[in-house]
Amino acid sequence: MANHGPSYGLSRELQKKNDARFVLEEAIEVLTWIENVTGERFPFDVTTCESSTDVSNLLKDGVMLCKLMEKLDPQCRVVYNKKPKMAFPMMENISNFLAAAKRFGVMEISCFQTVDLYENKQCYKVIECLRLLAAVAQMRSTHLDHPAWVVKLAQSSPRQFPEAVMRRGEMVIPLQYGTNKCASQKGMSPYGLPRQIKPDPHG
Repeated sequence: MANHGPSYGLSRELQKKNDARFVLEEAIEVLTWIENVTGERFPFDVTTCESSTDVSNLLKDGVMLCKLMEKLDPQCRVVYNKKPKMAFPMMENISNFLAAAKRFGVMEISCFQTVDLYENKQCYKVIECLRLLAAVAQMRSTHLDHPAWVVKLAQSSPRQFPEAVMRRGEMVIPLQYGTNKCASQKGMSPYGLPRQIKPDPHG
Protein backbone atom coordinates (compact mmCIF):
# COMPACT_ATOMS: atom_id res chain seq x y z
CA MET A 1 0.00 0.00 0.00
CA ALA A 2 1.37 3.38 -0.97
CA ASN A 3 2.42 5.70 1.84
CA HIS A 4 0.85 9.09 1.14
CA GLY A 5 1.57 10.60 4.54
CA PRO A 6 -0.92 12.59 6.59
CA SER A 7 -3.59 14.64 4.85
CA TYR A 8 -4.60 18.20 5.70
CA GLY A 9 -7.33 20.69 4.91
CA LEU A 10 -10.00 19.57 2.48
CA SER A 11 -8.33 16.19 1.94
CA ARG A 12 -8.50 15.55 5.66
CA GLU A 13 -12.18 16.47 5.77
CA LEU A 14 -12.96 14.11 2.90
CA GLN A 15 -11.01 11.34 4.57
CA LYS A 16 -13.00 11.80 7.78
CA LYS A 17 -16.28 11.57 5.85
CA ASN A 18 -15.15 8.41 4.10
CA ASP A 19 -14.05 6.85 7.39
CA ALA A 20 -17.41 7.73 8.96
CA ARG A 21 -19.27 5.87 6.20
CA PHE A 22 -17.34 2.66 6.83
CA VAL A 23 -19.21 0.26 9.14
CA LEU A 24 -16.99 -2.48 10.56
CA GLU A 25 -19.91 -4.80 11.40
CA GLU A 26 -21.14 -4.74 7.80
CA ALA A 27 -17.61 -5.39 6.53
CA ILE A 28 -17.27 -8.45 8.79
CA GLU A 29 -20.62 -9.75 7.53
CA VAL A 30 -19.41 -9.43 3.94
CA LEU A 31 -16.08 -11.12 4.69
CA THR A 32 -17.88 -14.01 6.41
CA TRP A 33 -20.17 -14.33 3.38
CA ILE A 34 -17.15 -14.52 1.07
CA GLU A 35 -15.68 -17.31 3.18
CA ASN A 36 -18.96 -19.25 3.12
CA VAL A 37 -19.38 -18.91 -0.65
CA THR A 38 -15.80 -19.76 -1.60
CA GLY A 39 -15.37 -22.41 1.08
CA GLU A 40 -11.98 -20.96 1.95
CA ARG A 41 -10.73 -18.93 4.90
CA PHE A 42 -8.79 -15.69 5.05
CA PRO A 43 -5.29 -15.72 6.59
CA PHE A 44 -6.73 -14.64 9.96
CA ASP A 45 -10.11 -14.59 11.66
CA VAL A 46 -12.31 -11.90 10.08
CA THR A 47 -14.01 -11.18 13.41
CA THR A 48 -10.71 -9.79 14.71
CA CYS A 49 -10.71 -6.95 12.14
CA GLU A 50 -10.61 -3.60 13.89
CA SER A 51 -10.51 -1.08 11.04
CA SER A 52 -10.86 -0.57 7.31
CA THR A 53 -7.12 -1.19 7.00
CA ASP A 54 -7.54 -4.75 8.25
CA VAL A 55 -10.39 -5.34 5.81
CA SER A 56 -8.53 -3.93 2.81
CA ASN A 57 -5.44 -5.99 3.69
CA LEU A 58 -7.52 -9.16 3.43
CA LEU A 59 -8.98 -8.27 0.03
CA LYS A 60 -6.35 -6.16 -1.69
CA ASP A 61 -4.59 -9.02 -3.51
CA GLY A 62 -7.89 -9.72 -5.32
CA VAL A 63 -7.56 -13.51 -5.09
CA MET A 64 -10.60 -14.14 -2.87
CA LEU A 65 -12.66 -11.70 -4.92
CA CYS A 66 -11.93 -13.57 -8.14
CA LYS A 67 -12.69 -16.91 -6.48
CA LEU A 68 -15.97 -15.42 -5.25
CA MET A 69 -17.02 -14.51 -8.80
CA GLU A 70 -16.24 -18.02 -10.05
CA LYS A 71 -18.44 -19.50 -7.30
CA LEU A 72 -21.32 -17.09 -7.90
CA ASP A 73 -21.28 -17.66 -11.65
CA PRO A 74 -20.04 -21.12 -12.66
CA GLN A 75 -19.93 -19.96 -16.28
CA CYS A 76 -17.54 -17.15 -15.36
CA ARG A 77 -13.85 -17.76 -15.87
CA VAL A 78 -11.82 -15.01 -14.24
CA VAL A 79 -8.17 -14.90 -15.22
CA TYR A 80 -6.16 -13.95 -12.15
CA ASN A 81 -2.79 -14.41 -10.48
CA LYS A 82 -3.27 -16.96 -7.70
CA LYS A 83 -0.20 -15.92 -5.71
CA PRO A 84 0.53 -12.26 -6.45
CA LYS A 85 3.50 -10.75 -4.68
CA MET A 86 3.88 -7.38 -6.37
CA ALA A 87 1.49 -4.45 -6.60
CA PHE A 88 0.68 -4.73 -10.32
CA PRO A 89 -0.61 -8.35 -10.25
CA MET A 90 -2.73 -7.53 -7.20
CA MET A 91 -4.30 -4.51 -8.85
CA GLU A 92 -4.84 -6.50 -12.02
CA ASN A 93 -6.72 -9.13 -10.01
CA ILE A 94 -8.99 -6.42 -8.59
CA SER A 95 -9.63 -5.02 -12.08
CA ASN A 96 -10.50 -8.49 -13.40
CA PHE A 97 -12.94 -8.98 -10.53
CA LEU A 98 -14.63 -5.65 -11.26
CA ALA A 99 -15.00 -6.52 -14.93
CA ALA A 100 -16.56 -9.87 -14.03
CA ALA A 101 -18.90 -8.22 -11.52
CA LYS A 102 -20.17 -5.81 -14.19
CA ARG A 103 -20.83 -8.70 -16.57
CA PHE A 104 -22.67 -10.46 -13.74
CA GLY A 105 -25.07 -7.56 -13.36
CA VAL A 106 -23.57 -5.08 -10.90
CA MET A 107 -24.10 -1.54 -12.14
CA GLU A 108 -20.92 0.32 -13.01
CA ILE A 109 -21.93 3.27 -10.84
CA SER A 110 -21.97 0.92 -7.83
CA CYS A 111 -18.47 -0.43 -8.45
CA PHE A 112 -15.40 0.89 -6.69
CA GLN A 113 -12.10 1.92 -8.19
CA THR A 114 -9.05 -0.31 -7.91
CA VAL A 115 -7.21 2.19 -5.69
CA ASP A 116 -10.23 2.39 -3.36
CA LEU A 117 -9.35 -1.12 -2.23
CA TYR A 118 -5.63 -1.46 -2.85
CA GLU A 119 -4.72 1.82 -1.19
CA ASN A 120 -7.68 1.80 1.23
CA LYS A 121 -8.97 5.08 -0.18
CA GLN A 122 -12.68 4.41 0.26
CA CYS A 123 -13.20 1.01 1.82
CA TYR A 124 -16.89 1.66 2.36
CA LYS A 125 -17.38 1.63 -1.43
CA VAL A 126 -15.81 -1.81 -1.57
CA ILE A 127 -18.25 -3.15 1.01
CA GLU A 128 -21.22 -1.50 -0.71
CA CYS A 129 -20.20 -3.06 -4.03
CA LEU A 130 -19.89 -6.52 -2.48
CA ARG A 131 -23.27 -6.19 -0.75
CA LEU A 132 -24.85 -5.28 -4.08
CA LEU A 133 -23.07 -8.24 -5.68
CA ALA A 134 -24.75 -10.50 -3.12
CA ALA A 135 -28.12 -8.95 -3.94
CA VAL A 136 -27.60 -9.50 -7.68
CA ALA A 137 -26.61 -13.11 -7.00
CA GLN A 138 -29.81 -13.62 -5.02
CA MET A 139 -31.91 -12.05 -7.81
CA ARG A 140 -30.34 -14.39 -10.36
CA SER A 141 -31.34 -17.34 -8.17
CA THR A 142 -27.93 -18.88 -7.96
CA HIS A 143 -27.39 -22.26 -6.34
CA LEU A 144 -26.04 -20.72 -3.13
CA ASP A 145 -27.75 -19.75 0.11
CA HIS A 146 -27.75 -16.07 1.01
CA PRO A 147 -27.61 -14.44 4.45
CA ALA A 148 -30.45 -12.39 5.91
CA TRP A 149 -28.72 -9.04 5.29
CA VAL A 150 -28.89 -9.43 1.51
CA VAL A 151 -31.38 -6.90 0.12
CA LYS A 152 -33.88 -8.15 -2.44
CA LEU A 153 -33.63 -6.05 -5.58
CA ALA A 154 -36.74 -4.74 -7.29
CA GLN A 155 -37.56 -6.28 -10.64
CA SER A 156 -39.40 -4.63 -13.51
CA SER A 157 -43.06 -5.52 -13.96
CA PRO A 158 -44.32 -3.83 -17.14
CA ARG A 159 -48.07 -3.29 -17.55
CA GLN A 160 -49.89 -3.71 -20.86
CA PHE A 161 -53.14 -1.77 -21.33
CA PRO A 162 -55.64 -2.23 -24.20
CA GLU A 163 -55.78 0.44 -26.86
CA ALA A 164 -59.30 1.47 -25.76
CA VAL A 165 -58.09 2.20 -22.23
CA MET A 166 -55.21 4.30 -23.56
CA ARG A 167 -57.63 6.32 -25.74
CA ARG A 168 -59.91 7.06 -22.78
CA GLY A 169 -56.98 8.59 -20.96
CA GLU A 170 -56.53 11.11 -23.78
CA MET A 171 -60.02 12.52 -23.13
CA VAL A 172 -59.20 13.53 -19.55
CA ILE A 173 -57.78 17.02 -19.05
CA PRO A 174 -55.03 16.78 -16.43
CA LEU A 175 -54.84 19.32 -13.61
CA GLN A 176 -51.54 20.64 -14.99
CA TYR A 177 -53.62 22.44 -17.62
CA GLY A 178 -55.71 24.21 -14.95
CA THR A 179 -59.09 23.68 -13.36
CA ASN A 180 -62.21 25.69 -12.67
CA LYS A 181 -63.16 23.75 -9.56
CA CYS A 182 -60.80 25.54 -7.16
CA ALA A 183 -60.12 29.17 -6.24
CA SER A 184 -60.87 31.81 -8.88
CA GLN A 185 -60.90 35.58 -9.24
CA LYS A 186 -64.65 35.76 -9.42
CA GLY A 187 -65.94 38.91 -7.72
CA MET A 188 -62.54 40.59 -7.59
CA SER A 189 -61.87 43.92 -9.25
CA PRO A 190 -58.76 44.49 -11.36
CA TYR A 191 -55.77 46.04 -9.63
CA GLY A 192 -55.85 49.87 -9.83
CA LEU A 193 -59.53 50.12 -10.64
CA PRO A 194 -61.06 53.00 -8.60
CA ARG A 195 -63.82 52.18 -6.17
CA GLN A 196 -67.22 52.37 -7.87
CA ILE A 197 -69.64 54.48 -5.82
CA LYS A 198 -73.14 53.98 -7.05
CA PRO A 199 -76.38 55.41 -5.62
CA ASP A 200 -78.45 53.06 -3.55
CA PRO A 201 -81.46 52.11 -5.68
CA HIS A 202 -83.54 51.60 -2.51
CA GLY A 203 -83.15 55.13 -1.37
